[in-house]
Amino acid sequence: MEQEKMLKPTVTYHLFLYRVELARRNARQLRLSRTKIEITDELISNTVRNLKTCSLDDLKAVNRELLFKRKLRSNVSKLKKEGMRQQRQENQDNSAKQD
Repeated sequence: MEQEKMLKPTVTYHLFLYRVELARRNARQLRLSRTKIEITDELISNTVRNLKTCSLDDLKAVNRELLFKRKLRSNVSKLKKEGMRQQRQENQDNSAKQD
């Protein structure tokens, strides 16, 4: 259990990655969304671990975080599909130019 904890990046590290990506001139939306998912997942896990001491407001917040995470996953899926579509289009364009 301790080894797993050591291998998994912390929320602080994910926040650092998020800030670094935001600082880029052309921030990559896919990377930003993935980092948001990791941050949200860690926050949800922390709250669920302390479920016995959670208030009703905490449970409502967890529910909102779960909905947000689901929306982010959907967004990541769309971004991946769009990226694959663009890559295929570029490959077709390049092969057409070579012919």
